[in-house]
Formats: sequence, structure tokens, C-alpha cells
Amino acid sequence: MQGMRSVFCLIILLLSACATKPPVQAMSDARSAIKTAQQLPGDMPKAAYYLKSAEQALSEAAQAVKAERYEQARVKAREARRNAQQAARIKQSTFNK
Repeated sequence: MQGMRSVFCLIILLLSACATKPPVQAMSDARSAIKTAQQLPGDMPKAAYYLKSAEQALSEAAQAVKAERYEQARVKAREARRNAQQAARIKQSTFNK
């Protein structure tokens, strides 16, 4: 039972540490995905929609970091990355046809 309690305490400690640090890597990943999607050729409305959504989510993540709402920033940064990756997939699938 003592071992389970130690593991539980460690998990709580790790989760609280994540919530108190800015999501530097998640923000960087989102910026990189957006840049990649922007550089791909093509001008499809659906890709443009996802790219604009990604840029908006990244902006919201940056605002959350400024307000020290790091978990919200992390969620928005991940959303930005997913949307940018979707835009890139759409551009690539259209370009490869």
C-alpha cells in the first residue's frame, strides 16, 4: 500500500509541475507545424480554414502564457499544432494527386 501511495504522490507532483511551467515545447511545436503548413504549395479553402484556426489557437495560447494560465496555453498550443498538421495533410493530398 505504501508503494501505491508513493506512486500516486509522484504523479500528483508531476502533474502540478506541468501546470506551473510555460508550455515552451508545445508552443514551439505549434509554430513549427504552422510554418510547415504555410510553406506548402496550394490554396485550398479547407486548408486555409485549418491554418487560420491554427494561427488563432496559437495566439490564444500566447495570451494564456502571458496570463500564466499554462494548462490552457498547453491545450491551445496542441490544438494549433493539430490544426496546422491537418492543413498540411490537405495541401499534400491535393498536391500529390
